[in-house]
Amino acid sequence: MEDTAPLWWKDSLSLLGLFQGILIWLLMVYFLNLEVAWISFSCGGLIGFFLWLTALGYQKPLVAKMTLLGIFLNAILSLFSAYLAFN
Repeated sequence: MEDTAPLWWKDSLSLLGLFQGILIWLLMVYFLNLEVAWISFSCGGLIGFFLWLTALGYQKPLVAKMTLLGIFLNAILSLFSAYLAFN
């Protein structure tokens, strides 16, 4: 029996979960500025949370893992922006 799970870089939903928070942060940096982009965590975190719940509901563990990683990366980028804004 073969494992039919797609590789993460070939799965569009996994890529969406991974990059959604990063893209929100990048758009905020581009259209606003780097110091204001710390607020992107509230958007990216909330969207990521619901993507994660949806992935769990549809039993897509790879998408759920990539979404959690995307939320984590968004948190790191937001902390960097917050450091620049409040320091």
